[in-house]
Amino acid sequence: MKLRYFVIVVVVIILIVLFLLGKRVDVRTNKHVAELDEELQEILYLGSLAPNSHNIQSWKIEIYPGENYLTICLDESRRLKVVDPKDRELYISLGCYVETLIKSFSAYGYETKYEICQDENYVRLEYSKTSGVIDKELISIITKRHTDKRAFDRSVGISEKEYSYIDENNRGIYFFSVGDNKFDLIKSETLEAYTEQAYNKEVAAELSSWLRFSDKEALDQKDGLPAEQLGISGIKKMLYYLSTNHESAQGESFAKQGITTTKNQLDGCTGFVIVNSVDSAKELILCGMKTVDLWLDLTKDSISVQPMSYAIECVEYRETLEKELGIANIQMILRVGYTADYGKNAAIRRDLADYISVK
Repeated sequence: MKLRYFVIVVVVIILIVLFLLGKRVDVRTNKHVAELDEELQEILYLGSLAPNSHNIQSWKIEIYPGENYLTICLDESRRLKVVDPKDRELYISLGCYVETLIKSFSAYGYETKYEICQDENYVRLEYSKTSGVIDKELISIITKRHTDKRAFDRSVGISEKEYSYIDENNRGIYFFSVGDNKFDLIKSETLEAYTEQAYNKEVAAELSSWLRFSDKEALDQKDGLPAEQLGISGIKKMLYYLSTNHESAQGESFAKQGITTTKNQLDGCTGFVIVNSVDSAKELILCGMKTVDLWLDLTKDSISVQPMSYAIECVEYRETLEKELGIANIQMILRVGYTADYGKNAAIRRDLADYISVK
């Protein structure tokens, strides 16, 4: 009888441990920045929820509250030297941050004016309070938006009405629906490019440095790609953390699993959105701004999005796509579709004081 109770207790303890390991991590960003009022702190935190490559959060801000402006520039110490040697993704991510911050100011009743200072590679953003009305719906959309790496529901397509705003006004945004030969091309080139990257030791090492393999790592670093950012939860998260570390993430088994996951993501896809722009720093920033503007529209309609940049990061695949699609300077490929539930933003973001200084 005692043995039976002992076994029951052990099983219960194991189940509790497994539950805790698989539970969603709660990264609580410290929003406090000395000399900034609470509203500005909230706006700057909301802006930090911008999409960015590998969740590296590669921006630095200097804010001048007495003069109502701030500057935003790259944090070059957080570069992706292997997959992004020319900082293409960093400048796009910077643009994503700028546009999200502009939307965040707008939600709190501010008008903004920005200038991209290309010679010195920074953005100057002026802000002025014009209304006391808070746009809770816009705040909700910014907070809701996230990258969704789950397979989408292929039985629910995106109708012409729903994607009509994607390429309106010829904004350099193009949509390709499942069933289109060009859709199949994007899908195959993306998988081939990912497969090539998965077995590249330098790419694997760089990715591993930004992966997080425990809740403790996620809570300590407040950046990168823990399980939540990869769309892994529950018992799958627990098994992932127990079986994987920074060393094994650079091995063949991890590469094969990544290829399988990517294939499932591509198979569960109803459309691709492509965004193009010129390759200059200024135009890449504008590309990021345009991408976020679109992404928030898609979020409003509960259309899930996952950037898939593998074919752009490999020169030969990018050239093939540009030639076959007839689109020059492809900068973003977004996998889009529906899921049973839109999901939640993991909101894994650094403390504001880590990258914001008050002048």
